[in-house]
Amino acid sequence: MILSLVALGINAQNDNRKGNISGILYQLTFNIPEKQSEKVTGNATITFDIKTKQNVVLDFQGTPGDVLVYKANKGKGKKAKVKIENDQIIIPGKMFKLGTNRISVNFTSQDKALTHSGDVVFTQVQADEGRALFPCFDDNEMRGQYQTTINTPAGWKSVTVDMAEKLAPIDYCFVTGKLFEKTSNTDGRNLRVLYSETDPNKVAQIDEVFTEVAKAMKWMEGYTGIGNPYEKECVIFILPSLDLGGVERRGTIAFSDKTIFLGKKPLKEELLKRTEVISHETSHIWFGNITAIDEPWAKEVLANFMASKITRSQYKKEEVEVSFMNSYMQNAIALDRTEGTHPIAWEVDNPRDPILWYDNINYCKGPVMMRMMEDEMGAEAMQKGLQQCLRDHYMGNISWNQIVDILDKQAPAAGIRQFSDVWVKQKGMPVITCTYKDGQVIVSQSDPYGRGLCWRQKFELKVINNMGIAQIMKVDMQQPTMTFKYKGGVPDFIIPNQDGRGYGRFTLADSYVKNLPTKLITTRNDINRYTLLNLIHDNYLQGKLAPSHFGELFRFLGREKNPLIMETAINQMHKIASDLTLQQRYTLELVIMDLLGENRTKECRQFVLRKLGTSAISPEVLDKLQTILDRHNEEVLDEHDYMAIAYRLAVTRPERRDQILEKERNRLITSGNDELRQEFDFVSKATHPNANAREEVFRSLLKAENRVNESWALNALRLLNSDVFEPQSNVYIVEGLKALPEIQKTNSLAFPQRWTHTLITPHRSEEAKIEVKKFLNESADYPASLKNFVYESAWVLMNQIPYVDNTPKPATTATKKKTTTRRRR
Repeated sequence: MILSLVALGINAQNDNRKGNISGILYQLTFNIPEKQSEKVTGNATITFDIKTKQNVVLDFQGTPGDVLVYKANKGKGKKAKVKIENDQIIIPGKMFKLGTNRISVNFTSQDKALTHSGDVVFTQVQADEGRALFPCFDDNEMRGQYQTTINTPAGWKSVTVDMAEKLAPIDYCFVTGKLFEKTSNTDGRNLRVLYSETDPNKVAQIDEVFTEVAKAMKWMEGYTGIGNPYEKECVIFILPSLDLGGVERRGTIAFSDKTIFLGKKPLKEELLKRTEVISHETSHIWFGNITAIDEPWAKEVLANFMASKITRSQYKKEEVEVSFMNSYMQNAIALDRTEGTHPIAWEVDNPRDPILWYDNINYCKGPVMMRMMEDEMGAEAMQKGLQQCLRDHYMGNISWNQIVDILDKQAPAAGIRQFSDVWVKQKGMPVITCTYKDGQVIVSQSDPYGRGLCWRQKFELKVINNMGIAQIMKVDMQQPTMTFKYKGGVPDFIIPNQDGRGYGRFTLADSYVKNLPTKLITTRNDINRYTLLNLIHDNYLQGKLAPSHFGELFRFLGREKNPLIMETAINQMHKIASDLTLQQRYTLELVIMDLLGENRTKECRQFVLRKLGTSAISPEVLDKLQTILDRHNEEVLDEHDYMAIAYRLAVTRPERRDQILEKERNRLITSGNDELRQEFDFVSKATHPNANAREEVFRSLLKAENRVNESWALNALRLLNSDVFEPQSNVYIVEGLKALPEIQKTNSLAFPQRWTHTLITPHRSEEAKIEVKKFLNESADYPASLKNFVYESAWVLMNQIPYVDNTPKPATTATKKKTTTRRRR
């Protein structure tokens, strides 16, 4: 109760300052050290007008220094005795006068507010970024103007968001460092890119970025009817060590160099993903900047929805649809099927905790919901409604409920409010059962939580009889049960959701499930084949399919051309292999390797070698990997792939570990790539054959300074949890999960989920299940958002049902002792 009263008091102070404080101007100075180990310091001089004398509350998570107050523009400031609590600096109201006042605060920024990568420093991507970086009024409705001075080492270039337009602190950013610049006039737009990359092959790809950004802007202007107001100031950053794919701020777009700079022969999927990221961040100029969305999740929902539309305008339908299902539907279902499910509009305990807004329900289920909503109301009505949202709230804020009200008026018969109440405000997903009975196909939907909800949605159902005649039924689930007449007799196949538009867990009678794998090789449409592939695997995890369907996967993969379907199937084949006995796994890994002779596409070769290069255990396959590592001439592999193969060989062949690692390390030294050599030295420690030595590596990862390079830390954690080290590696599970709250404070937004996934998913043993259960039973006070990552990562480990052959055996009959030799044979 005391904590609640304190929180209410702080909220009341925050609410009072909105009406009392206006005319905000931030004059900011940042001192950037050359050494990454040193802190960023600075000064914030904040000028503002007040209507009534009351305490002034600044938000700040860093370390404040002296606070000086200048009354009504007087030249001499008076040092304030402030109270610091709950990430806020409370300055007594008696120190202010009505009218204009100034506050000067020296400060040290929090490390998490900034990323320092080599000779580049930039503001980090967090929902609480403003208050972690400098003292401010960290509220979307309290916008101010900015003037920035950045003191840097000699030769560094700095870019800030200093603009005439008023911005909330969350929209403030700067980038400084040894940056290069490239400009272009693309489609009549003046675009500017700043970057630190020196590889000429990568730098050449910046021209593709100009083209992609210009296309996305043109499409958004056409869809919304509103031109880009930031075009003159628009700057594009390509930043090293940006852990998310990209981020937008007013007038700027920033991308990770890993997202933008692809290999010499990028796969179609890599190109498509780059287009999606560029489109997502560009669309935020409209949904997030031109009109700020009050709920962070809603801003991401609209950006992802727009990005999928922009991408569809540039790629084939099948390519985009399969990618949409892979990126959004599969990731959303992976969390929605667990105990960690929650509504898209989740009422969180701490709205300032950014991790609560960006899990796979908010980020991935949201775009699926938007597409369902568009199906309900029509594309034209949705476009008109979203245009009105932007016009009515231009350079202002809008809430999700306001968006729903506007869309509902555009299509009153569609029942958009009721649709939102189920899809957005309720947790979970339906179980959709498809059966045949007495000349009818019955599609029924049930709510696993017993609330009687109906998730309105549309999808296709395919029914095939024993003559091979197919009938496609258009299912429009406006009610829990739908029936369709079928005159083809008892069907051989029922394939629900073949177009991938439906969302939920689709179930069939066992007799129909067993037939599904045989349809893979004859299913020509990429969308239908990808959906069927995941339906088969889901039923395998439910124990309804024998591992022997591995053979059907091999048959269709021999001629598969779609890289994303290929990669998904190879991962599923490896999962089946890892579920079986050691000798069976040896055999199946050789079969996976045999794909290289059946499917000669470069994508298949790359996926097979990368999968086996990080997971193989068969002696024959390991021999082949050793040859590949020694020859070092596979055109589909890069240096990171070879490093991964060296790690795998080191953990599976400990007697040769030192020789394998030394040879690869010398190759890196000879190549002159010191960064890769440093990474190799960091990660390879996790391959040590001694359990105590590996535990030392694990404990080092619990220290924040050893997680500065997040990809290195995750690679080391992956090796520590390698299947060959189980059950010893089970000792990391509980301790690694208990460290998550601290990890969240010191690492990027995406890192806690990646840490959890890397920590848990390699495990297969009953002992690992016990460790996860132990943690969950002892973590009543553990943050719900972090516990959701555990539910998601451990779902297969905890919930997979092993297949049991319940086929009735033919009855045996007694035979006479005297039988002929012919009969015996």
